[in-house]
Amino acid sequence: ETSMWTVMLAMHLIAVEAFAPYATPHGGLSVPRCCYTHRLLQSKGTWKCAPMELRMGMLDDMRAANAERMAVNEGKNLIGSKYGVKTLQAFPCEILSVDWKADKLSGMLQENGVLGMQKVLSQQTCDQLLAYINADSAQSKADVEAGRVEFDKKFGGVNCRGKGVFGMRQDQWLPVEGLVQAAAAEAMKNMAPLLDRTVTAQGGLHEVSCLVADPGAPRQCIHADTIVLPSPQYPNASMEPLYTFFIALQDVEDDMGHTTFIPRTHTPDAHLLWNLGQKQKDNFIASLPAVTSSLKTGDVAIFDSRVLHCGDANSSLKRRVLFYFTLSKQPEWPLPNGLHGSNSILAADKSKWRVQDFHLTSA
Repeated sequence: ETSMWTVMLAMHLIAVEAFAPYATPHGGLSVPRCCYTHRLLQSKGTWKCAPMELRMGMLDDMRAANAERMAVNEGKNLIGSKYGVKTLQAFPCEILSVDWKADKLSGMLQENGVLGMQKVLSQQTCDQLLAYINADSAQSKADVEAGRVEFDKKFGGVNCRGKGVFGMRQDQWLPVEGLVQAAAAEAMKNMAPLLDRTVTAQGGLHEVSCLVADPGAPRQCIHADTIVLPSPQYPNASMEPLYTFFIALQDVEDDMGHTTFIPRTHTPDAHLLWNLGQKQKDNFIASLPAVTSSLKTGDVAIFDSRVLHCGDANSSLKRRVLFYFTLSKQPEWPLPNGLHGSNSILAADKSKWRVQDFHLTSA
C-alpha cells in the first residue's frame, strides 16, 4: 500500500544522501541503493514494510529530480561565477615527440588534473567507431528491453540521465576487440610519450566505454568519478592516479554539451571541502576557475578521475558520442568489488589488459 510513511522514508533517504556522498563512475553523488531497504515502517502501532519496488522507485525519482535541480543551479549560479569559464587548451600530438615538451604536458596534467590534446584519432577511425557505437547502442537497448541482457552488464550509472530505463544519457560499455581495440591502440600510440610519463607501459586498463548524450540530455551535477585514496574511511588504501581519456567522435558544438572541468580539484583538500555541507560546497564550486572542453573530431580531454567535472546539457538535435578509456600505473583498484572506483568495463575485459598490449596492436 502507498502511505505517507513511504513518502517520509523516501524523503529521509534523500536527506541522508546529502550527508553520505561518494563518487560513482561518471555518475556523481550516490548512496548504496539498498542501504535502508531492510528498515520497517511503523504505522498505528504495527510494523509494516512498504513495497520495495515502490520505495526504490520513488527514491530514484526524487533523487533524479533533486540532482537535475542542483545541476541547473550549478550551471547558472555557481560554476565560473568568480573567474568565468575558459576553453580547455588542446595541444597537437606532434609536440609530444620533443622530450621537454612531453615532460611539460605531463606535469600540467598531474598538476591541473586535466589536459587537452588534438587529433589522437583520425577522421576515418572516428567515423567508423561512431557508426559501430550507434549500432551497438540500438542492439544493446533492444537486448536489455527483451531481457536477453541485464542492464548493468552493459550500461553504467550516470547522474542526470533523464527519464526512462536508458534516459537520454548512457554509459555504454564496449568490448576490447576489433574496431574498439584498434581505436584505443591508435590513440595510445599517438599519446605514447605522455602515457610513458604517467601510466607506463605496465599500467592497466580500468575502463573502456562511451558516453552517449542524446538530444534533451540534461546537465549533470558536478561530480568526481572516484574518491581520493587514502581517505578517512580507507586510511590504509592507496591508488595511483587514474586518467580518463574522453575522445570526441564528432565535432562537439556548444549546444551539444561540452564537459566542464574544475582544475586542481583532484586533491585530498579539495575533496574534503567538496564533501562539506551543501552551502559550503556551493561556495567552494563558485570560488574556483573552470574550463570547458570544446572538442573537435578526434580530440581528447584527459582528466584525473578525481577531478570535479560534469557533462553539459545537450540542447541540440544531434547525438554527442565520446569514446573513452581509463588507464592507471596501478592495474588494480584497491577496494573490494570496485567500490568507489572506475568500473565502466565489460566483465570479460576487467583486469585483462595492460597499456603495452595496445602498443602491440595494429591500428
